[in-house]
Amino acid sequence: MSRADGPTLAELQRRFFELVTGPEGVARELAARGVPAGALAAIIAGDARASAVDRLDVYANMYFFRILDVLRSDYPKLLAVVGDDAFHNLATDYLQAHPSRHPSLRFVGAALPTFVATHALARERPWLGALAALEWARVDVFDRADAAPLTREALAIVAPEDFATLPLAPVPASALVPAAWTIEETWRSIEDERGPQAPAPAEAGHALLIWRRGVTVHHRAVAAAERRALELLLGRTTFGALCTALGDEVDSEEDAAARAVQLLGGWLADELLAAPA
Repeated sequence: MSRADGPTLAELQRRFFELVTGPEGVARELAARGVPAGALAAIIAGDARASAVDRLDVYANMYFFRILDVLRSDYPKLLAVVGDDAFHNLATDYLQAHPSRHPSLRFVGAALPTFVATHALARERPWLGALAALEWARVDVFDRADAAPLTREALAIVAPEDFATLPLAPVPASALVPAAWTIEETWRSIEDERGPQAPAPAEAGHALLIWRRGVTVHHRAVAAAERRALELLLGRTTFGALCTALGDEVDSEEDAAARAVQLLGGWLADELLAAPA
């Protein structure tokens, strides 16, 4: 279509997107832009059943509610705590501040944990951002690449003299999320169908380990000592380096090695360690 015949395809696409993503509907978006509603009829056909504005409003409603469904799916615990109406309003505020810019809706909720932490909803419940951060980390971990876990059988054939240089790396589907609240307890209460009645978490200075085993995502709180070891692991390390790091917290090299073996056993049981390539 030439300029003489009307707007180009790119211009039509831009106008369509601007109008269907307007926060208060097509008619108000047109008014906010100083465009008379009748002008829309020049590019979108209406009839006796529905005007051009009404037709475009169908797409506008579909756009918002599709994204709302995605956010509800990604943040079911946040939804359970705040309730349907408040979550709807939160989503509206969020999309105005963070409109979807990616072709895939997979990433539309990425900024919600940071956003809700400063939202009016968090004034009485300042831990909502931490809850949302846990939920997003679980979404992210679920989508990460698969990897064969390191097994006890594979470790059994490692010669004792080679243990110091044994490489240790986590499976890709793992993450460590700082948590200023005992949000895992609130999560558990919501899982028990207590919803809005779930007790508020206590302040804490720990972290949450999130990882996927098979197709199931797990999480658990980790204390300070294991957190430091996990931070080392997530950066990829060796068994010897892990023992050295733990040596700063115990009385002897033997105690450090025993603690490292204890951690290694737990990580093996969780299938958190990746098998060497």
